[in-house]
Amino acid sequence: MSESGSRTGRWRLVVVGGGSAGVIQVRQGDVPPQEILVVAERVGTGMAFLGRTILQSYADELILSRRSGELQSALAVGELRPNADEYDTYVRESLLRSGASVTLAKVMDIQRDEDGFVLSLRTPGGVRRQVYADAVVLATGSTPRRPPEDWQAAGAISYDTVYRELTQGNTSRWAGLSVVIAGAGNSAMQTAGLMAPAARDVTILANRYVGMYPSESDDRFAWRAPSQLTYELVAKSSRECGRRPWRVPCVRHLVHDSLDMDGDTVRWRYRREVNLGMLGSHSLPDRCRHARGTVVSGGEGDEVWEETRGHDSVVVWATGSNPVYPPGELLASLSREPDGSLSRDEYGRTGVPGLFVTGACAGQRSVNDTVPARTRTPLVAVPPKAAPEFPVVQVAV
Repeated sequence: MSESGSRTGRWRLVVVGGGSAGVIQVRQGDVPPQEILVVAERVGTGMAFLGRTILQSYADELILSRRSGELQSALAVGELRPNADEYDTYVRESLLRSGASVTLAKVMDIQRDEDGFVLSLRTPGGVRRQVYADAVVLATGSTPRRPPEDWQAAGAISYDTVYRELTQGNTSRWAGLSVVIAGAGNSAMQTAGLMAPAARDVTILANRYVGMYPSESDDRFAWRAPSQLTYELVAKSSRECGRRPWRVPCVRHLVHDSLDMDGDTVRWRYRREVNLGMLGSHSLPDRCRHARGTVVSGGEGDEVWEETRGHDSVVVWATGSNPVYPPGELLASLSREPDGSLSRDEYGRTGVPGLFVTGACAGQRSVNDTVPARTRTPLVAVPPKAAPEFPVVQVAV
């Protein structure tokens, strides 16, 4: 690693994270790349588990710099969206060609010193070292949300596990079983479509009806093209499930009121009145042999139904993602927003002067929503929520 941009061992800016948010900070931020050190456990996106899966966003929504033709030039002629492997390569090359210095290491702690910050690192080979910075930007991204511990103990998995096992050609975990997917967004819909061919039946349990973009919703985070297959399967399988000789995977979509677990039994409840839309109407009881609901309350037209699945089922969590942060007391002391992101102002400043956030760490939901932190603003913390001031730690150089 070259450290030609550091001043007597101290960097003007250290960016923690080698994914899309980190690249945007380096290439669109207010510090020259030559004065930036990027510290990351790996360079590239956190979507590597998706493999060659086509991403839901179009290429022009995923660009990392103002040179908008970069990503399109990496795709085959006529391609509108990259797959996850292609995008990972684009992110990695964009960072390595940016002019910033890059070191592969895990940040074990971040503390303040008299001039800024000291970061304690551990390299892949186990070597420990320290680097010093005037300012730090956290661009460490997010990770798929895990099932609660009691659900994990009962065998529930997160949706990224499905992708990883499919990449290895392995569907044994859910082959011939009932699949219950908790989630409302594209991850839930796409996971259902991937698991359906091998599963006995698939039920998506959503907390709301999201709808297809742009036909049913103008929210660009709503269901997109890769979710269309699952959308069609719900409607199609309500007519075809169980018919011979053509076996259509049985997929249902329900907006549920509750989801519980008792031993190896999974139980959920849902109301008829909130499932009368396009997909819910194809998923209510009596549509096929897999819809085994029983009425537990309510009158005609307003029934509350309950369904259960037993040991012959697998539960998948596809409820979004959580921001990830390096460990340490300094970051643990900062206030959080309901989505898990750190409290910050419009410049990305946190409650610690000189410590900034961008990307998922700042609650930004996608690449083209990501705004680099403005690190050259006065180093005065003005977060939207009050956060405790962390004491300066004296560190021997």
